[in-house]
Amino acid sequence: MKKKIIRSLFAILLLTGSMTGLAQVPAAALQLYNEGIKLKDNRQTAEALDKFKKAIAIKANYTDALYNAGWCQNELAKYNSAIDYLNKARVGWPDIPKVYFELGFAFYKLGNNDSARIHFNRCLELKKDYSLAFKQLGYIDYDEEKYSSAIRQFNQYEASAKDEIKDYLYWYRKGFSHNALKEYEQAINRLNRSLEYKKDFLNTFLELGFANTKLKRNEEAIAQFKKAMEIDPKSHIPYNGIAEVYRDNIKDCDQAMEWYRKTLGVKTNERKANFGLGYCSNSKGEYSAAINYLKKAVEAETTYTAAFVELGFAYYKTGGFSDAEYHFNKAISLSPNNENARYYACLMYVQQKDKYKAQKMLDELKQLNSKHVEKLQPKVNAL
Repeated sequence: MKKKIIRSLFAILLLTGSMTGLAQVPAAALQLYNEGIKLKDNRQTAEALDKFKKAIAIKANYTDALYNAGWCQNELAKYNSAIDYLNKARVGWPDIPKVYFELGFAFYKLGNNDSARIHFNRCLELKKDYSLAFKQLGYIDYDEEKYSSAIRQFNQYEASAKDEIKDYLYWYRKGFSHNALKEYEQAINRLNRSLEYKKDFLNTFLELGFANTKLKRNEEAIAQFKKAMEIDPKSHIPYNGIAEVYRDNIKDCDQAMEWYRKTLGVKTNERKANFGLGYCSNSKGEYSAAINYLKKAVEAETTYTAAFVELGFAYYKTGGFSDAEYHFNKAISLSPNNENARYYACLMYVQQKDKYKAQKMLDELKQLNSKHVEKLQPKVNAL
């Protein structure tokens, strides 16, 4: 009985305190605040902010108005100002999760991920199923290319969300994360969800094309890349995508080269197209042509390891051994565990009958547990 009386008295005190707090707000400030809420609900954000500012001018520590002013500033992409208002609101509401969420959002938009994380996690400490905090933590991990962690956060977002998630960008980012982790079936599933809510987002089709390419569903991959072309005919990426289907999956270098040339028609000297043309030229034994393409590829990207390997190979095949050696070494310096550069370099040294350098490459391949060692060992032994 005593406990019930205490609880009742506590409830009365809370109600009285609340009413006292309300009474402490001047009538003019309260009227402005209520007008601001109506405008905010009608998505008239700038007009609502003006009302909240006027209410704060009357009562500087008006916590409700400070929070809503910060919310409006976030909506208007004025994130530094949002932080100012929300920090003041936090003084009056130290344990209200939505204040920390809005602060986290503002810091995230300003690129301050560490502070954003702190505030989103504080939000979740206060309300463990605050779904949007999980979503934003996932976005931070996504931006930082921490895709496994991003997917864990996204899964928690979905588990705690009260309503159907209709955000196409969310589903796109989750699909992209699965692609990055080579989880292509899961990627396709999420990317198709993205398409349910936005049917003309270029990047969704590009990621679907990529996933289907990796699964060797060639017709579907090409179809997705062609849909991307319809959305943006000036994008070079889907042309490269189709070219790679022909080059890597179908093994048709002539068709691949045709699509790579279409890429160059959209974007002159595009690096991947020049690499693809060089790679295909090498495959066809057209080494001089390969050199011309591959030189353009490494000019466009000075850290393009695969292009340096192919360029070294083309020089090796045309007898330009010093140029070949330079490009193989460049590839190794860019990618210390690169096996292909060492493999071709070893073959070149065998051709030159340079046992010392050939053995050096072979020893390095052994350290990398390379499958090439078995094939190369007899050649080096024979020198």
